[in-house]
Amino acid sequence: MKVSPNLVRASRIMAWLSLLGAAFYLAAEFLVFLTPGLWGQLGAVEIHHTGVDITAAIPLDYRVAALCIDLIPAALMVWALVELYRLFLLYAAGEVFSVGALSSLNRVAALMFWYVLVSFVTQAPVSYLLSLYRPPGHREISLGFTSHDVTFLFMAGVVLVIARVMGEARRVADENESFV
Repeated sequence: MKVSPNLVRASRIMAWLSLLGAAFYLAAEFLVFLTPGLWGQLGAVEIHHTGVDITAAIPLDYRVAALCIDLIPAALMVWALVELYRLFLLYAAGEVFSVGALSSLNRVAALMFWYVLVSFVTQAPVSYLLSLYRPPGHREISLGFTSHDVTFLFMAGVVLVIARVMGEARRVADENESFV
């Protein structure tokens, strides 16, 4: 399929931004847990998505353990961004309705959905580990479902529906082509 030069250019830009986003997201995960004081010096908020203030006062071994758990949802987000990179490269190559593009789009939707669920589940152990250094009675376990999570679930649904619509368009085009 021949695509416009504007779509090719936009797709290539988005592909590289997706890949950079994946690298930045993963690097930020490590930095938040391993160098929390740095974020304060940069003027960034140090509260992680778990709702626990990650500070240098938390012993490194607890932060590393929490990071190991938090890397599970982070891996899903990075995978989704890498999948977006692949998808945009397919678009740039003119494969807008290809099986590969539709599969990538479906994977992006699924990964966004699973990211929200896994993030929710891992909040409890991460928040507990980050408060484990405190004396008994002052430790926390937090769970939360925020508007950010609702937005992500909604966007995952939108992407899934778009993938289904594109799949249906491909099926109709293939059907029409077989009549000629």
